[in-house]
Amino acid sequence: MKRKQLSISLIACGLLVLSACSNDESPEAAITTFIEHWENRAYDQMYAMLTDDVQASFSEEAFIERYENIYNALVPEFTIDPTLPEEWSEEGYEDIPIAISMETIAGAYSFEEQLRVVQSSEDEEEWRVQWGSHLIFPDLGDEDRVRVNRTDPVRGEIFSADGQGLAINGTVVTLAVVRDRFEDMESEISSIAAAFDMTEDSIRSQLEQGWVEDSSFVPIGQKPESELGFIESVMDDVPGFTYRMDGGRVYPFAENAAHLIGYVRPITAEQLEDRTDQGYHRNSILGQSGLESAQEELLRGTPGVKIHLENADGDDKGTIVEQETVNGEDLHLTIDIDLQQEITNQFAGEKGTAVALDPLTGATLALVSSPSYDPNSVTLGLSASQRAEIDEDENQPMLNRFYSLYSPGSTFKAMTAAIGLEEGTLSPEDSIEVNGLEWQPENADWGNYSVRRVTDPGGPVDLTAALVYSDNIYFAQEALELGEEAMTEGAAAFGFSETVPYLYPFRQSLLTGEDGFNSEIQLADSGYGQGQILINPVHLASMYTTFLNEGELILPVLGKEEETGVTWKTPMSAETATIIDDALEQVVSSPNGTASSMQIDGLSLAAKTGTAEVGSSEDGTVLGWVVSYDRDNPELLLAMMQEDVGSGEVVPKVKELYQYMNR
Repeated sequence: MKRKQLSISLIACGLLVLSACSNDESPEAAITTFIEHWENRAYDQMYAMLTDDVQASFSEEAFIERYENIYNALVPEFTIDPTLPEEWSEEGYEDIPIAISMETIAGAYSFEEQLRVVQSSEDEEEWRVQWGSHLIFPDLGDEDRVRVNRTDPVRGEIFSADGQGLAINGTVVTLAVVRDRFEDMESEISSIAAAFDMTEDSIRSQLEQGWVEDSSFVPIGQKPESELGFIESVMDDVPGFTYRMDGGRVYPFAENAAHLIGYVRPITAEQLEDRTDQGYHRNSILGQSGLESAQEELLRGTPGVKIHLENADGDDKGTIVEQETVNGEDLHLTIDIDLQQEITNQFAGEKGTAVALDPLTGATLALVSSPSYDPNSVTLGLSASQRAEIDEDENQPMLNRFYSLYSPGSTFKAMTAAIGLEEGTLSPEDSIEVNGLEWQPENADWGNYSVRRVTDPGGPVDLTAALVYSDNIYFAQEALELGEEAMTEGAAAFGFSETVPYLYPFRQSLLTGEDGFNSEIQLADSGYGQGQILINPVHLASMYTTFLNEGELILPVLGKEEETGVTWKTPMSAETATIIDDALEQVVSSPNGTASSMQIDGLSLAAKTGTAEVGSSEDGTVLGWVVSYDRDNPELLLAMMQEDVGSGEVVPKVKELYQYMNR
């Protein structure tokens, strides 16, 4: 008998016919409709089309439950292609070859079977499906079970540039209770709760789980191995309490690298719902923040999954499909963990962020966000009081500040200068002369608004003096001279509104809001780093690499195996870079420079300070910035920002860091 291959997705004519007539008046219509219900997971409608003898042996509830337990849990995607005959037999039944292709949680799987449609003996125009469990998987009997064995991969570890572990697979202490060891359950539960800052109800809820027997080891939490001595002292006084040593994720440098590395936690129900087709299960561990989250796929590896059959006696009937376990990959970073710790110490818990780069290679030496938290505690589970303490801390220790965007203040003046020099609207020798601390253009419709500067130089101001004194008026005038289009194109040359390719994704820097410059005042303010400019700290640091690389912006890298010294943008000429570099050196070396107190004998430092004003004058705050580098020994470029203080408070910290690096 000749047959023709026919994909359900292409049976347009058949579906049009079906919409106007019964789905069981022909074998072709019955087959088409049944497979459509199957692909739509409409199991109740599939059941309604089964033959009477199949329905007699399988209840609708059992049929639906069988499909839901197997297909919904194990088969995220599948297609069914029948091969329909060119001529139909007159024997009252037809065996239709079908090809079933699946994407299971253990990988791709396909097989072929026969789907029989049978003409009803009571109504010859009605056709039903002679269904069997083999249509779910070959060799699956009605009494057989589908089993799944999972093997979690070993998670990859994270290391600093010198090989020190930043996230490792170490040992943790699992706290537990055993019901039949209690001598006075209520009293002992109270003692355990008090010792480990838990609630008594949380311990009772663990004991009330359905699987718990009198002798069961019932976990109630985890603690770092460093607390083992205290844990053993509690066990001495509480007979029902015990522990065991288990493998777990450990962060040896704790608060010093928390925002960079992040932490892992058991997957939540909501997260699992979005990842069921990726091999996650209810006991999976998932990266929740930092590189643990950003590089989850790399670190996690591929879980091993085997789908196999088991008969009613529990005997194995063979494997259907299997995915081998592939352990996660280790991640080696360019981070100098000693410098990372030193920068963290300089913040002393105050709000701020710092990025340290090697300006010639782009290697990231440090990424710090302050204040911080202990990822070991978060991974093992915070107690109620610990969580409350974090939630109520107005300094937001969980906030990752080097991921965020900030007003750069006067640190952006170096970019405005570069754009002006490249456009030819600015000449290093040309100067302006404005008396006083305030200025607005003649005949401007600015109302009472004026650009203010901190210091009146008392005479003409050229480019170098403008950077040394950090003169807002000079750069406001330059922005107006450039105009909106040139300013926008100049910022784009530095990578504004683009995603910087980086191992740890961060937000795009923005020159303006979505509607561009909304006024002449905003354009003027943008010239000295105010207006609506928002910059990511990593991006800001990378912009300053241009002054040491003949105008080339070096791509920042975080992975040790990544290519270094890669030019991402070339926003200026080598000549422009040299002019600005020389001026930034005088910001430190000149007695009038805003970073003059940062001078260190034997070092040729260059810097730009900035104090950005954020929000209104009544309830706003300030951000103190310093971006700096060593010109003669360009191994460190440092962008450091502290909240709620001016740049003058940050300069001493930066100086301490250069002294530390040169000891």
